[in-house]
Amino acid sequence: MRSLLVAGALVAASVWGVMRELPEGEAHAGPRASRPREVESVALDGPTDLPAAALRDVLATRSGDQLDSGRLAQDRVALQGALVARGYLAAQVGEPQVSFDEDGGAFVTFPIERGAQFHVRAVAIEGAAAKDAGVVTLGAGEVVSAPRLEEARQALATRLASRGKPSRVAVQMSTDAGAADITFVVQR
Repeated sequence: MRSLLVAGALVAASVWGVMRELPEGEAHAGPRASRPREVESVALDGPTDLPAAALRDVLATRSGDQLDSGRLAQDRVALQGALVARGYLAAQVGEPQVSFDEDGGAFVTFPIERGAQFHVRAVAIEGAAAKDAGVVTLGAGEVVSAPRLEEARQALATRLASRGKPSRVAVQMSTDAGAADITFVVQR
């Protein structure tokens, strides 16, 4: 019993000695916690020719923000969407990797496998007359980009509406080996 009391006293004395050596304000904080879970940087890990500036523009997470797993999940989806919109239909954005420094600062990295950029192989229009289909100027060899597909879809819908025709137009796409076949379907 006496040895337990002596051991307890030695532990208490050593803890008190360590706490005495810490700068004021850190005696109760444990490890330094000046920036707990604050984002220090966000990096994109992928090919060197990634459109980094455009991809960074879609991120909600910025340096100085508090780390938020929900926001990181949204950023992952936004990065994937931005790559697909640029024709990288097979792009993969991995789960964000987060590491911390000794102060609690977070460093976030999104692993990106861009894949091949898809190009239009063929364009077809179903349910519209040839004179209406002529407004679709999307052509073979172009990069499959979301803005360009929407522009072509809208041009056909506008042309049909101006002639009093059904103007709901859907875009269907089939892909293989870096090429895409695009079909604009007029829905009645």
